[in-house]
Amino acid sequence: MAMSTAAILGCAGIQSARADEPAQAATAFDNSFLYRGKNQPSVDLSVFAFSNRVLPGMKSISLRLNGQFLGAKEIEFAAVPGKEDAQPCLPVSLLEEIGVNMLAFPHLAQAKDIPCTRTLEHIPSSSAAFDADKNLLTLSIPQAALVRQARGVVSQDLWDVGETAFWSSYRFSYNDMRSSGSFGSSNSRSSFLSLRNGFNMGAWRLRANGTYFQSGDGSKWDWSDFYAERDVAAWRGWLRLGDSSTSGNVFTSTRFRGVQLRSDEGMLPDSMRGYAPVVRGVAAGNAKVTVRQNGHVIYSTFVAAGPFVIDDLYSTPGAGDLEVEVEELGGRTTRFFQLFSALPAMMREGIWNYNFAVGQHRPNYGEDKPILGQFTLAYGLPYGLTAYGGWTSAQRGYHAGAVGLALNMESLGAVSVDSTSSRSRQADGKTLVGTAARIQYAKSFPGSGTDFTLAGYRYNSTGFRSLEDAIQDRTGGDAFNGYQRQHEYQLSLSQRMGNIGSLSFNYFAIGYRNASRKAEYMQMGYSSAIGRVGYSVNLGTNKSPWQERQATVMFTLSVPLGGSHTASYSMNRSSGQGTSQDVNLNGALNDDYSATYALQTGVSSGGGDNGAHAYGSVGYASPVGQANVSHAYSRRNSNTNVDFSGAMVVDGKGVLLGQSLGETAVVVEAPGAAGVQVDSYPGVRTDSSGRALIPYASPYRENRISLTPNLDDASATIEQNVQTVVPTRGAIAVARFETAIGRTLIATLRGSDGQDLPFGAAIYDAQGEQRGVVGPVGRAWLTGLQGANRFVVKWGAQQERHCAFEIDVSVEEASTDEMKKELTCA
Repeated sequence: MAMSTAAILGCAGIQSARADEPAQAATAFDNSFLYRGKNQPSVDLSVFAFSNRVLPGMKSISLRLNGQFLGAKEIEFAAVPGKEDAQPCLPVSLLEEIGVNMLAFPHLAQAKDIPCTRTLEHIPSSSAAFDADKNLLTLSIPQAALVRQARGVVSQDLWDVGETAFWSSYRFSYNDMRSSGSFGSSNSRSSFLSLRNGFNMGAWRLRANGTYFQSGDGSKWDWSDFYAERDVAAWRGWLRLGDSSTSGNVFTSTRFRGVQLRSDEGMLPDSMRGYAPVVRGVAAGNAKVTVRQNGHVIYSTFVAAGPFVIDDLYSTPGAGDLEVEVEELGGRTTRFFQLFSALPAMMREGIWNYNFAVGQHRPNYGEDKPILGQFTLAYGLPYGLTAYGGWTSAQRGYHAGAVGLALNMESLGAVSVDSTSSRSRQADGKTLVGTAARIQYAKSFPGSGTDFTLAGYRYNSTGFRSLEDAIQDRTGGDAFNGYQRQHEYQLSLSQRMGNIGSLSFNYFAIGYRNASRKAEYMQMGYSSAIGRVGYSVNLGTNKSPWQERQATVMFTLSVPLGGSHTASYSMNRSSGQGTSQDVNLNGALNDDYSATYALQTGVSSGGGDNGAHAYGSVGYASPVGQANVSHAYSRRNSNTNVDFSGAMVVDGKGVLLGQSLGETAVVVEAPGAAGVQVDSYPGVRTDSSGRALIPYASPYRENRISLTPNLDDASATIEQNVQTVVPTRGAIAVARFETAIGRTLIATLRGSDGQDLPFGAAIYDAQGEQRGVVGPVGRAWLTGLQGANRFVVKWGAQQERHCAFEIDVSVEEASTDEMKKELTCA
């Protein structure tokens, strides 16, 4: 992969200033410090006095505003007297398109004589910076000058539904287990194959999933989850036809086959997801507003005089009072506190979630498949109040309704209360009526670092049934699923202790109406660190109506060894299971983390398999899939497992192999650039055609895809190695990188008098596009050459001196893509 012109200039000791730096004075170069060949003339290096030299004309560039990616734009750059570079033309129509509040600048909207290169001058504290190497135009405009919108909003115009493609993602596992004991030995082998298949066309996604299992008892195929789905952007929703599950936010989730329309919180920006309070205040003048939580700045903005509202704080788990500081330009500062706590049911003011489903029940077992319908709705009201509820009905006489409220009580914490009433008809015709009530509470004590959540749930009458309970009553069911919950209690407590560490306590209990013993789980933990060494202690108990109480104690110690390697020690003692002590070592075997290993050795006592045991695994992630081999050994058992996973995408460009896919994926296209590493994705490299499959991406978010050039391949040059894509959920999006295909020339250029061409002379192709710069001793680097080429070299204060040279790469020796030539420029 050939190096870019910027890299060559860096090697020559001439570097462009960063794009995010303010405009600077011209940099003075002392030519006497530069080596020039014998009698080589000095050259005017003022071309490098300013960064990012830009010529007039239309350019396709990437646009960012206040750090947010706005996509690709066609922008005109125009020459401006007194400016070394052409300046971006930003007409009023473009400023309005990107969110400038033109009502605040009526003179700008109405003026006809303001040049488009000077519009930003009429918006105070605004600036533009163009990075020619990245082809990126960065605009900085105060928030007060923009139409107000939540932080992190990605325009729907940038959402990419992806390519029409078929894909299949697989995982195959083979297991060989050998056991020995007082009753003899045994050997079992099994294979498991999981397939996830999909077809994308436009916004529609068709999915079909299946599994295959084979053992000594036979084999079985099981196809499940057939559905078609797509997003409905106008409703911030998602439509699915086929197999699905109802929402579990209000009622118990139920599997069904039918139609579902639900809201998709993923379409909201991160600053509008989850719950955070609305901060309201008043500024006497133009001011900077800073919001802190637990001493950390979580938000900062500038506001105009008068009332202000901040409703796009990022959600934080649990609770934590907010400190709001209003610093006016005159120096006056006021502070106030916004107290709040949060619960899962709470929503931001003005945000709603909904779920509508109708279809046929899909039981895990049995044949009862009643038609059902369900609707749930939640809405964030003013003053920290959230209302939610819903309705469920099903064939054979089942109906249920729910209503609830959640409230942020500021200094008193947060509470939610809801009630669900049901009416169900039994198989014998008897009708059961009942009600269930639930209360949840959360409170944070920032000064002490304590957070706790208390939740109680109780069935108020024996007649209450969830939909699944009612179906089970009619069909019977196994003993495990037949337990009827009467009440639940849950307590979660955490205590931060600064550098000392943190404590946690969790308790969960369920009382059953038809069982004498309740299910109970309790866990208490402490974690801390000494330098880079981390350690934790966990105590836990667990019991159920069908199982005696079990107690466990676990101690872990983790020591980083440098790089990716970590060593750890663990001790686990469990009642009835004995004690196990293990030493672990894991890490990566190479720099890109594509090859990994894990080793474990230890000893067990007091249980059924006493003695030494060991485990080892090796994994490798390649461009076409992933593989893992592991082996475990103990005194009585050994287990060998081989695991392969990967994916195949078939689109208009052919078949592309890759690693196992997530919900959303991206195809990289860099034509002709083979063996290029995709950064941050271990093992993902382009194939011989320049394509690669990124197995997972974040839907409705900016996904920054960057490539690391293959310096061993000089046949293709990546013009820009960073692209941004915003795929919709389930899409196979494409990140296209422009490449220059052809051979690379390292030339020593001399004039007709035999002297090296001057350092800093510019090289232009036949179309007038600058392709390079002459370096020391006449050296020049040119890439993407095909066939016959003619270049013009210009230098001098006004580039009045020039010469030309030609090269026909088709007649040059083709043993390598990189050529070295001495050429005469006449």
